Amino acid sequence: MSVPPTRRDPGGSRHARGNAVMHFHLPFLRGRGAAHGVAEHADKLQAAAKGAPKDSPLPIPSILSGIHLPADHYMHRDAPTEWWWNIGTLTAADGRTFGFEINAVAYKDRGFGFTQIMLTDVAAQAHYQRSTIYVPPYGVDFDTWAQSDPTRDWHVGLGRIDNRLSTIDVTNGGGGYDAATTTVEITCGGGTQAVAYPVVDALTGAISSIQLTNPGRGYTSLPTVTIKGKGKGAKAKAVHTYVTMDAPWGDPTQNMAIVALLNDEETDREVLFDLMLSQKGPPFLVWGTGKAQMLPAASGIPLTTNNFYYSLTNLQATGTIKLGDAVIPVTGVTWMDHEYGFFGSSAAPVKWLLQDAQLDNGWHLSNFCIFQGNKPPPLGKPVDSFVSLRGPLGQMYVQKSTMTPSNGWRSKRTGANYALTFEVIIDGFADLTFEALVKNQEFPLPNNGSIYEGVAKVTGTFDGKNVTGKGWIEQAS
Repeated sequence: MSVPPTRRDPGGSRHARGNAVMHFHLPFLRGRGAAHGVAEHADKLQAAAKGAPKDSPLPIPSILSGIHLPADHYMHRDAPTEWWWNIGTLTAADGRTFGFEINAVAYKDRGFGFTQIMLTDVAAQAHYQRSTIYVPPYGVDFDTWAQSDPTRDWHVGLGRIDNRLSTIDVTNGGGGYDAATTTVEITCGGGTQAVAYPVVDALTGAISSIQLTNPGRGYTSLPTVTIKGKGKGAKAKAVHTYVTMDAPWGDPTQNMAIVALLNDEETDREVLFDLMLSQKGPPFLVWGTGKAQMLPAASGIPLTTNNFYYSLTNLQATGTIKLGDAVIPVTGVTWMDHEYGFFGSSAAPVKWLLQDAQLDNGWHLSNFCIFQGNKPPPLGKPVDSFVSLRGPLGQMYVQKSTMTPSNGWRSKRTGANYALTFEVIIDGFADLTFEALVKNQEFPLPNNGSIYEGVAKVTGTFDGKNVTGKGWIEQAS
């Protein structure tokens, strides 16, 4: 199996399993496209804007929508990429604030799926996270990992609740191993058929990671993982994690049951989410239309030449978070992204800065910019960005904007630099400040790379009035 090399190892030469490179390239986690919604429909937008105040955002006629619910809430089997991404703020009865993320992704064109799960405990200034890769045919089946038939109950899932082997963490890389003779043995736990392979650093002989190609079945407890070979000192452990999303047929934006388990990569602390989400009001259409042409139409079918992207930004959330032994009832208004279709390539990954907001005046917005190379825009300097907005009555708008990153923070774990504050100016119509509620909200990604995704607060002015709100910050490093 051939997979893309990582960003920090462009040749893919240091880490190998036998003769096959075993890296997965994950710094392009979410598509942020470009301002196709403006350019593609400029004539219709100008007509819709007649009579509107000079500095107000442009309304998008609903007839231009490329999203059709409930059918488009289901999996699209011909899409090269697809994901459902839950983020937002949850509040406990005692007032404690939690940021969370639960997502499930399939990169069918690149041959793997993955999940990301995180919890930010604002009062404790603590962050728990895990990213997990799933490979076909046993870890993920791209035809069945999510439900594609809109006449059936909606389902998305990676990892299994009933099989307690989902991934393997290397706790000590050891040294002196070679790819040709090193093996991974999985025993005990009550299950069978699990298969895993080591990824060996060719320079040091250390085990850098272990690729679980078959999670087996029937593991009712965590199995024992043993690394065998010429080297010594390497140790690894089995981990149980999963994401499931389910809703009844008819309108799957209602009564979505989201269940996810993470075992924090640094502390081993277990976090279990059990949430029920129901959307109130219409969807949020990114670019105002939910659809952007990325490749020439003649080069393929719509699902391979377009990026489709909508969000449910008014999800009424209830449920529990189990953090260690404590079960914490929570409520909130959360946000789900569903994106599918064409999304770049491993050779040209998408990198972005993004801010989402749910403002207390009823407006919701998503602002982003795309940058090239390995360095994000510098601190203290405004850069051009693009914002999609939805008004209290459900109308969609798009507008040019600027964002200015500031208040830098450097990750001790990965060395990546991030901004903790962003000022977003929407062409004289709004001036908003996003501030991260916890410094460390980083996802270190498997086999190098990282991304910052975290809960924030929003303050500023909107249409000449003071405003506050709940926010979210994303930064690809």
